[in-house]
Amino acid sequence: MPSLQVRFDRAPRFILLLLSIIAELMLAPFFAGNQADLGIALGFSGLVMLAALWASGAQRTAVLLFVPAVAAQVVAAQSGSAALQVVALTLRVAFFAYATGAIMWRTLRSSEVTIDTIAGAACAYTLLAVVWAGMYVLLEFLHPGSFNVPASWQVGANGSRNPALMYFSFATLTTVGYGDITPTWPGSGGLAAAEAVVGQLYLAITIARLVGLHTSQRR
Repeated sequence: MPSLQVRFDRAPRFILLLLSIIAELMLAPFFAGNQADLGIALGFSGLVMLAALWASGAQRTAVLLFVPAVAAQVVAAQSGSAALQVVALTLRVAFFAYATGAIMWRTLRSSEVTIDTIAGAACAYTLLAVVWAGMYVLLEFLHPGSFNVPASWQVGANGSRNPALMYFSFATLTTVGYGDITPTWPGSGGLAAAEAVVGQLYLAITIARLVGLHTSQRR
């Protein structure tokens, strides 16, 4: 009877990406509070982007999106310009959206269930939260007050809401819904609802696909 195949031709890349996302989620907020530790916070963000580039296969399109996104993020952090921050956020969202699509496509088109396939599916799921977090932050820049974020969640002298919105994105994707951070107008509410729907559809479709493939292998 065929069992789940253990093959690590691409799994280490996916595992690195998962670990880097978790590290940024847990540790980056501790270093986002002041200018002195800004480089460490940027390092976590850069690690996630580099791991996503590697996991997606480092194709030409991915590289063309990666390089300007990283450059814009560094320049925006140093200059503090609101316009540059919007540009950097837009490029970051575009890069992660492409990486998510590339990993998802590679996973869903697989003809068998392996450790590689499962790791890729997990990466695509977590990247969905990263993409939506970027859109939330971008929306907050363009339409301030789109989210009700408690003062205790705002870090740094300028009261950055980025870590709070990353947390909100993961809570929304997993439909945990603690209610401590909430949308305040229809635009942000619609974006949050779309993330919850996409997250559940992704889980349903991916699990059905993997179970179907595994059942076929056993037969």
